[in-house]
Amino acid sequence: MLTITDALVAEHRVFADLFDEIESLLCNVKTRVEVALLTSLVERLLQRHAEAEKDLAYAALDHALKHRGPVNRLHQDHEEIDESFRRAQIAPDFAEARRLLKTAIAASRKHFKREERSVFPLLEETLRPDTQAALGAAHIQPRAVPAR
Repeated sequence: MLTITDALVAEHRVFADLFDEIESLLCNVKTRVEVALLTSLVERLLQRHAEAEKDLAYAALDHALKHRGPVNRLHQDHEEIDESFRRAQIAPDFAEARRLLKTAIAASRKHFKREERSVFPLLEETLRPDTQAALGAAHIQPRAVPAR
């Protein structure tokens, strides 16, 4: 039985590998446009992951918890990370774009750790096992890719 936390942690591991690859590529990137392309790739993938977290995991916790401190912090993290990626895309020069992308990746890594330490255990304590499994199944269902 795959739970929502299992699915999200697995995605975090995939993102960690992707971040490693992006950081490795940044050593050879020479233009702001190349950085913008890498940023766009990571941003779109993270956007889908964040939507799943908000729509499934956070929504379930919002209903179940009276004390929402950890969840509120994670909503704020998502907004700050999104802003970092947006700024990296529109940075006027190469060095700034690269620095902002590295900052956004570092913030994403920190956010994943925070989720795994504080929110995912809350999900497991708060939600019944069948609910966790239903959310996990909903998460792995294919999602339509929005047209750009």
